[in-house]
Order: sequence, then structure tokens, then C-alpha cells
Amino acid sequence: MKKIVFILCLLYSTIIFCQDTYYLEGSIAKSKIFMKIEVYKDGKETSLNAVYFYQNSLKDIPLEAALKNDTYTFFFKPNNVITEKFYLKKSTNNRFEGSWYNTAGKQFPVQLQPIDFSNYKFKLDRYYADEKLNLVKCKFLEFKKQKTTIYNNKEFIWYSEKHCDSDFFRLGSNFSEKNKAVINPILENIHIQTTLAQLNCSSSFEYSEGKGIEGRTTINFLNTNLLGFEMFSSYYCGGAHPDFGGSGYLIDLNNGKDYEIDDIIAFDKSVTTEEQSNFDNYSKYRSTYFAPKLLAVLNSEFHFEKPKNDDDDPCDYTNEEYWDFPSWSYTEKGIEFTPIFYRAARSCEESFLIPFEKLKKYKNPKFPYSL
Repeated sequence: MKKIVFILCLLYSTIIFCQDTYYLEGSIAKSKIFMKIEVYKDGKETSLNAVYFYQNSLKDIPLEAALKNDTYTFFFKPNNVITEKFYLKKSTNNRFEGSWYNTAGKQFPVQLQPIDFSNYKFKLDRYYADEKLNLVKCKFLEFKKQKTTIYNNKEFIWYSEKHCDSDFFRLGSNFSEKNKAVINPILENIHIQTTLAQLNCSSSFEYSEGKGIEGRTTINFLNTNLLGFEMFSSYYCGGAHPDFGGSGYLIDLNNGKDYEIDDIIAFDKSVTTEEQSNFDNYSKYRSTYFAPKLLAVLNSEFHFEKPKNDDDDPCDYTNEEYWDFPSWSYTEKGIEFTPIFYRAARSCEESFLIPFEKLKKYKNPKFPYSL
């Protein structure tokens, strides 16, 4: 198979990229590190990407890179000032050796070899598992109890993670053992994912302090069957602009099912069919039924008016396009919906609460609980 891939790269090098990816572990002097090197080849052109982290911090450090005369050069250059460099050569069995330097004049030997991922087995959501270095980070995560809070007379235990700002909760002692056995692994997995996002939030402008994502989690609903909460984050991980967004969760305490808004609300029976697994059909449902009917319900509550001058006031809540894929949160009084605006008008993203009474007739018949 490797020979076939190599031949295809030779045959089509003028029109496609060939990529080699190296996942490495080793050391800078006595410090354990992990690194990913990506090599892209397009004809005679070669470009590189690289990122590494120390085992004791787990925070990504993105590196600029160059390959010349079989020497791999990597450097971190915040604010156009090089603070550290690697000079490495690849030897047999995809091992890399060389030296690391910093601006203080220190030089240490570097030795890297391919990661044996059998030492880092962990079940992850597909999105996070696609980045193999996340499997390594999971082995070294450490969660510590921080505080206990009470919501609807039930105990919630909040944990932090040692390496970064990442707080989240688990069900506490006065939940049933069945509830805890079903739900706490789900909550732990969410916490792991948010922690990985924080550790991976890195910029070429400065070293990560594990604080690039500022978030809050709010428990909004709880009864004997359902737990509702919202996670809101504002983040800047390099790039042109910072950003923010929220996600609502409604989890069945009995079986762990995480309900999406279409599992709860059906503005047309078409959303309850298997055809909705087709994205085109689903997108059509959202634009044809979901957005206009949701907006109609919202208008009955809030009486939106179209701005007289869009240039001065871009917050046009009468535009159906902003309601086709809103974020939402299930609360004690109803469901809050937040429209999605284009980047320049993101400040218009305000939440609007629809009481359950106005949503009852739209309840998805497959949703097993009353609104």
C-alpha cells in the first residue's frame, strides 16, 4: 500500500499534494515532549507545519518550519522575535535527532522517535480523535474537585483540570447511583473535550497560558428525567479575530441521550422521518419550516420590527436566515433561542425566551416528555 501511495504521488505531483505526517515523542534534554510534523510536497515545492508540547504542560506550541539540505528547522516566533529553534535531521525508522536553542543561548540535545499509540488508548469523540496527539494528552489530564453547588435541591460537584482553565461539573451524592453511572461518564467526556480545546488553543503570537478560551457553564433545567445546561465560550486562538458562541444540552438522566432541538421541537412532520439524515433535506426543513415558524412564534412574543436603516442597525431579527440554525438552551421557563448573525454583526446575537406553553403544539411526537 505504501508503494502504491508513493507511485500515485509521483504520477500526480503536479496536481495534488503528497503528505507525510510524523507523530513523535522524545526529549529536549531531560524534558519529555511530543511533536507532530507535517510535510507537504507539491512538485518541487515542500512546505512544513509543526506543533509540539511538553508533557508537564500539555499546551501546544505552534512552530514555523523549513526544510533545507535534509535539515528540518523549526522555530517559534511570537511578535516576529524568534524565541526558540530546533535543528533536526531524520534518520532511520523515522527518528529525528538534533538540537534545541533558545534566545538565552541555551542548547540541548533533542531525540525523537515515532509514538507508540498502543500506550495511549482512549475513546474520544471522532472530532478530537482525528488529532492523534489528543490521545496522548488524555493520558496526562488531571481533574480535581473544586466546589459543590446546589440546583433544585440536587448536588453538583465542579472539577478543574491541572494544566489549564477548564471547569465542569459532575452529578453529586444525592443523585441515584443509576443516574451517576449513566451521566457522569458523559459529563467527564464533555469536560475532556473542552479541556483539549483549551490546551490546543494556541497562537503564533504568544505562548499559551491555557486561558485562550473563557467559558461559563450554566445549569438551566433539572427534573427527575432531564438535565439541561448551557456552555458559552469566548475564544481567541490566533487568526484574524476573536469569536464566541454557546451550545445548549438536554440530557436524559435515564439513558444518557443528548437531545438536539429537532428531537424536541418539530415544526413539520418531515423532520421526524429518516430522510432528515440527508443534509440537503435537513437544510430544506430548516429554511422552509423551522426558521419561518420559529420566527412567527418569536414575533408573537417580542413583536420584532425591521430596522429602518440596516447600515446603522444590522440587528434585523425579522430576517428568517438568522433563525435557521440558532443556538438554544432548555430552561425552567421555556427554550431560549439565539439567532446566528454574520461576523460583523455578532453583537446582535441576543437570546429570546419562548415559554413552553407556546411550544407545546410543536413538540416532536418522538420526544418522550412533556414540555
